[in-house]
Amino acid sequence: MEHMERDFFKRGDPLKKLLKITLELLSAEQVGILYGTNVSKARFLPTSDWDRGVMDIFDGRGMKGRMLKLFGTKIVTLKKLSPVFFYKYDPKTGERRDNDGIISYMLRTCAEYYRKGISILFSPDISGNIYKIDEQYACIPFYSYNGTAISEPEIQIRVDLNIIKHFQAKNYVSIYIPDYGIMVVNTTDQDLMDLVELRFVREAELKAKFDILIELVEIASLAALGQLKGKKGGHLLWKKEKQLRKTSFDLVENEKRYRDLYENAPIAYFSMDVQGNITKCNNNVVKLSGYSKEALIGRPVRELYVNDDAGIITPEGVRQLLEQGRPVRDVEMRFRNKTGQEVWISISLDAVRDKEGKIIEFRAMATDISGRKGLERQLLQAQKMEAIGTLAGGIAHDFNNILTPISGYAEMLLMETDDKDTQKKEQLQIIHGCALYAKGLINQMLTFSRQRENEYKLLQPHVFVRDALALARSFVPSTIAIRENINENCSLLMVDPIQAHQVVMNLISNACHAMEETGGVLDVVLDEIVIKDENEVYPLKPGTYSYLKFSDTGHGIPVSVQEKISEPFFTTQKEGKGSGIGLSVVHGIIRSHNGHITVTSKEGEGACF
Repeated sequence: MEHMERDFFKRGDPLKKLLKITLELLSAEQVGILYGTNVSKARFLPTSDWDRGVMDIFDGRGMKGRMLKLFGTKIVTLKKLSPVFFYKYDPKTGERRDNDGIISYMLRTCAEYYRKGISILFSPDISGNIYKIDEQYACIPFYSYNGTAISEPEIQIRVDLNIIKHFQAKNYVSIYIPDYGIMVVNTTDQDLMDLVELRFVREAELKAKFDILIELVEIASLAALGQLKGKKGGHLLWKKEKQLRKTSFDLVENEKRYRDLYENAPIAYFSMDVQGNITKCNNNVVKLSGYSKEALIGRPVRELYVNDDAGIITPEGVRQLLEQGRPVRDVEMRFRNKTGQEVWISISLDAVRDKEGKIIEFRAMATDISGRKGLERQLLQAQKMEAIGTLAGGIAHDFNNILTPISGYAEMLLMETDDKDTQKKEQLQIIHGCALYAKGLINQMLTFSRQRENEYKLLQPHVFVRDALALARSFVPSTIAIRENINENCSLLMVDPIQAHQVVMNLISNACHAMEETGGVLDVVLDEIVIKDENEVYPLKPGTYSYLKFSDTGHGIPVSVQEKISEPFFTTQKEGKGSGIGLSVVHGIIRSHNGHITVTSKEGEGACF
């Protein structure tokens, strides 16, 4: 390649040298060069000034090739094949339309395709892929090559059948010559163009030859420009330099715009090498992860992934899909940020491949969907609670019907039993007590399912909180200290007295169970707060609310359990220690009073409701 490059800048016409090399490289029958111009017929005009193409230089094999090389320009002029005009005009209306033909299309779209990075358009089998429109015209599909990949044949070009018959081409290749025009190649090595199930059999070899050709064309263009002398040459070189400076400036400006869009995009963008290490990221990745860019670059993205089988797919599964060439779109995964907080993200990935199809980079974009996942959990929980509430309400009524005669007859038998018969009386008291306890559970179930009507009254919050605390002290072990911080000036509340009392008792009981073995301190706080705007912590309407807090120093609640504590009949206590509906009842009561309850806890550091 270096030897050929040097040869282009020696004496002789570099474009003629290009034709000769192309004949050998592609084993072609005929090659030719057309330059883009206008009525002036000047070469190296800006592409925006072109309105026609002039067939200028030819070369070929055998006798036909030699004739074409010597007299090609005169032949095409006499047969009115040159110049090739880009447009034609309706004789009646004067309306301008695109002219038919491959060459007209190639020259007319030269600048557009070159901006896209496409250098070569080709048809591997003109006779086999021709689609006849009428007796004069046909349509031919064309592939394109941009120096990396061969595209599918999406381009359909309308051509004159007479031109195809004249040149008798079996296949066709067109290469753009920067700032000059195009080189056309008729009937290259047919084996090189063989297709099996829309795949080129010798694709790697075809790409390699096209790459050489693109490089040679660019060198020949510069060499031809450099041979221009005098004012014309100086003027063209100055225009070329001016264009290069403008292009360089535009590239810098585009880079700035791209960098700004990339860095400040509302979506997290990052790239990884083939090992999965982060190589590049934008500001949103920093915000999402909590790490600085310096800490993220080089870090395996696998270290941030939370592997708990909660996601739809694992990083290994994503990699397999990308290696198979399958798209990865909107996959939900959990990642852990610098503070240890778990973040749900929706991620889409693409694999970047080199010319041989080998993966060289992975590119990803991710959005934080933690808020959405939280809403999904709330909706799921609400649906679950509604279903369980309906079930619990039906069961409660059936049990109530069974317990009513049990408790009634037990009470009657107690009244009839002689006080001297202590053993019998004790047994009846146990039966009656169990029936009353069961009725209490049923009332809790009815409260949870909202099938018991609330009886609202205006109450001072500190009164029912203090009453409940006084009762609680009778059963709280001496190893647990209760500290009060009660604001007696809180506004009156419209509440159901029984349910308000039950909320306080259930939360105290829950805290005592957590500190039963080790002892500890229970802090009870009652105060008044004003919520001005709706927020995520307290999703309530703006207004004044009573704030009640119960914090203990017990064993805490694991993160995996926190989502389930408000579910009916869920308990982590030993058998016989609790029914598992205490917190679900609290949740139901507070919700029915238009309130909100949250829990914060760390394992080993207690809990706060």
